[in-house]
Amino acid sequence: MSQPAPRHSVTQLPQHNHRLQLSSPPVLSDPLAERLHRKQRLAAGYRLFAELGFEVGLAGHFTARDPIEPDHYWINPLGVPFSQIRSRDLLRVNGEGEVVEGDGLLNTSALELHYELQRARPDVVGIAHLHGFHGRVWSSLGQLFQPITAESSAFVGEQVLFDRHALRNADGTLLQDRDAVAQAFVETFAEHNLLVWQNHGLWTTGQTVESAAWRFILADDTARAHLLAYAAGQPRIPQQAESVSTPAQRELFGWLNFLPLWDRVVQQQPDLLD
Repeated sequence: MSQPAPRHSVTQLPQHNHRLQLSSPPVLSDPLAERLHRKQRLAAGYRLFAELGFEVGLAGHFTARDPIEPDHYWINPLGVPFSQIRSRDLLRVNGEGEVVEGDGLLNTSALELHYELQRARPDVVGIAHLHGFHGRVWSSLGQLFQPITAESSAFVGEQVLFDRHALRNADGTLLQDRDAVAQAFVETFAEHNLLVWQNHGLWTTGQTVESAAWRFILADDTARAHLLAYAAGQPRIPQQAESVSTPAQRELFGWLNFLPLWDRVVQQQPDLLD
């Protein structure tokens, strides 16, 4: 039977005179309830990513830091279709890459990337890397997003390019040391919330599972807008004033934008809460 979800819903946000009264995403005081909250949002994120076509075979991973063991994270079991993932299907993985809770195969392709990024960024809860079509194609150009639409302007100052193929050994061959690649990845990501991995795809982070998921959805949509705009001609790039929004405000924005998607997918696919 489905467990009751913590009720962070658009319809139940604090308000006064029809104005939102919230400055940051709420955190549940009970760590077990917060764990369930993160797992259910993670499962919902996978369901949404399936709807949006971000699933390509076994590729892609979306993780949530565990609130009780903060050096652990939750991830999908390898091979379970995103459209079928439930909260109870998720695996909890420790810093040594061992499954300490849950059943199923572990996707080992990026364990050190998620773990090292979590370790370097204590603020990060959600880390998303899926193989969305538009993000993959855009990454081949080796460029960052320009503020050609209102949505793409959300990434100004928040994005960085990572050229994996520039990492070479002294003899010029491609660096294969996974720990060295992870270190370069984390150092490049730094405090940004979007990383464009050249010729591979997009990575997003968030201080909540919800904001990381929404950033990825928005980033792939932004990649699509860029590909269409540049195919049609030369987009006009407006002169941008310095952003007046704070990191906390941007986090709240991402969290809020995920909530309508959460409300819909839970209503339509309540089994994800199991």
